[in-house]
Amino acid sequence: MDFIKQFHGGWAYLLILIGVIFVVSTLIYALSKKRTDNTIKKIGLFTTIIFHVQLLVGLVYYIMKFSAMEPSNIMSDSGLRLTFVEHPMMMIAGVVFMTIANAKLKRSTIVPMSVFVFGLIGLICILSRIPYYIWPA
Repeated sequence: MDFIKQFHGGWAYLLILIGVIFVVSTLIYALSKKRTDNTIKKIGLFTTIIFHVQLLVGLVYYIMKFSAMEPSNIMSDSGLRLTFVEHPMMMIAGVVFMTIANAKLKRSTIVPMSVFVFGLIGLICILSRIPYYIWPA
């Protein structure tokens, strides 16, 4: 379980880095009205893969940690609520937005601004609910 926690915490650095790269590059492509090329498509693919791996590892860690807890006090304690309710839901929402952004990117010939907007919303969802007080632990 400790390996999964360390992997989940360490992989988050890569997730934030690739998320920022994706958002900035889609903004540049959308503002300059560049055609969708292999570079931006690969960035989108790697972003989607990294986000989904983080989600799967996080869900495994969540199930392992949640099964060892008493669920009756989760909503009354703000730290537990962040860890067991808000963090997983916002991470799922962030991954969904990034996946939508990548799907729109793959289908377009010129990078639309909506790809940037969906990517930015996904990144904001993720950054807003990282439990910074225990990360990286």
